[in-house]
Amino acid sequence: MLRPNRPVIGITSTIEKHNNIPSVHVHEKYVQAVLFGGGIPLVIPIGPEEMVQEWVSICDGFILSSGEDVDPYYYGTDPHPRLQTTNSKRDKMEIDLVKKAQSEQKPILAICRGIFILNVAFDGTLLQDIESTNPKAIKHFQLAERPEPTHQIKINKESWLYEVLMRTSTRVNSMHHQAIEKLAPNFKIVASAPDGVVEAIEGVGDSFMVGIQWHPEEMVSEDVSMGELFRNFISKCTESMG
Repeated sequence: MLRPNRPVIGITSTIEKHNNIPSVHVHEKYVQAVLFGGGIPLVIPIGPEEMVQEWVSICDGFILSSGEDVDPYYYGTDPHPRLQTTNSKRDKMEIDLVKKAQSEQKPILAICRGIFILNVAFDGTLLQDIESTNPKAIKHFQLAERPEPTHQIKINKESWLYEVLMRTSTRVNSMHHQAIEKLAPNFKIVASAPDGVVEAIEGVGDSFMVGIQWHPEEMVSEDVSMGELFRNFISKCTESMG
């Protein structure tokens, strides 16, 4: 079988009921963002451990998509009263996927829930609810339309994120109630909100791993620079093709 001449980008998914039938679910904006960036989207269902190696072999890079809260079992603590829906099977599969992809130096772009999986996979921890643990918290779960930016972030100049966006601050959308607590080793914080919530992290080793707390896939049609995040990420995936 001929190898595609564009990178195949695996997008993680979850299970939701449609017409009362359990169905594979991922927001279409992720698919559209990959197409916009020049990649071939491949939706990855929740599956058994033995499939992880197959997906890593097939794909040239991965987007960890949004969804449920991460089960606190995976970072060694008990559930907070404000913990929302979890999916332990998804957590385990994605943690395995991240570790395998990193070991084979396949680029990873982790979005919203994805940044939590990336952090937890490498021994970081999470705040299970921002409002009840941060007295200076701003609103991180917006009521505005999904593409609309609602708060400011500051960006570190020494980062891939700055190289792509070419600015030290920007406004982003926000749809989460958890946050990174202890940062995993071998990552650095490259963007933060006014209340100190981590908004982006990057790996400091040879593997390309970026976690973004907001939803750039929703903003592509409104903000050209957010589209450049996907173009640049998919360019990294092109470099990793065999």
